[in-house]
Amino acid sequence: MSLIRVISAVADLLDKTSRMRMGKAWEDPALDLALPQVKAGRLPHGLELIKQARGNNELRALRVEKLAEAAAAHTGALSRQAQDDPDALLWLGAARIKHAWDIRGGSFAKYVRANRFQSFWQVLAEAEAPLRQAAQALPEDPVPWGHLQWHAIGMSSGRDELDTIWKELTARDPHLYAGHHGRAQALCAKWYGSHRELLAFAHESVASAPPGDPVTAILALAHFEIAWSKNGDSDRSAQDGLEAYFGDSDVAGALSRAADKWRDDPRPHPRSLEAAHLFGAAFYFGGHLRRAQGFLGETGRRVPEILPWAAASITPGRRYARAVRDLGLT
Repeated sequence: MSLIRVISAVADLLDKTSRMRMGKAWEDPALDLALPQVKAGRLPHGLELIKQARGNNELRALRVEKLAEAAAAHTGALSRQAQDDPDALLWLGAARIKHAWDIRGGSFAKYVRANRFQSFWQVLAEAEAPLRQAAQALPEDPVPWGHLQWHAIGMSSGRDELDTIWKELTARDPHLYAGHHGRAQALCAKWYGSHRELLAFAHESVASAPPGDPVTAILALAHFEIAWSKNGDSDRSAQDGLEAYFGDSDVAGALSRAADKWRDDPRPHPRSLEAAHLFGAAFYFGGHLRRAQGFLGETGRRVPEILPWAAASITPGRRYARAVRDLGLT
């Protein structure tokens, strides 16, 4: 096992001791109940949840994403089940993407061995056909296009292809949270954009968002991506970098306006907890503690797997637990 994988395994073990529910920053009780069954290979209930969410784009996007993670080890069974069912085809394509990224791992490309990359691309290539079939069968559904974004990023399909997919997605739902999250990744400097382009996209997302929509948190996500890319390797240097970055008055002002646009009249949304983490962490690192308390006081033990807290520590669950203690929320 490589040193990177050993460090990652140790970090995961330490995060488990934080007693946080990592990767669970969302609200859907039915999904909570289904995930253990799907991980065990019992797929029918997961497919029914995806079908039930037709027409509710935000809920459908969340369920497909999380059920894909749970079924990543069962793509063979999903393939046999899919046939001509657009919901099953969507799930299959998304699960193949998750399986491919599991093979690749989360390390920078320079740390990934050639044979692992070959396996990654082989599995990833098989995800496109079922997603295209699902998109064709349900032409109003934006969710297949969200997963096609991740397919195109992994396959290095290029900016033109990603821009085309983005146009298809937003023609079906201009404010889909998961779609905006994927587009933000595509526009990162590490993929096909730049810090400047990522921030321009994030500000446009806030400006066009309906009042009460947590998609405004994409601005906080963009800032964390940029701050993370600038930080050092140690937790201490990361902490210092985040405090300096989010302490900037222009950054804090823009984030406050984006947060207010959501929180002045919030609507029910399955991604509200993730948005609360993004805004709350930004205000916490920026020293705006009262604002941070208002957001992180409602996030409980459900924590995003990566950003915002991974920008501050290799053990994001433990770093979030520390922030909660700092804010007097325990």
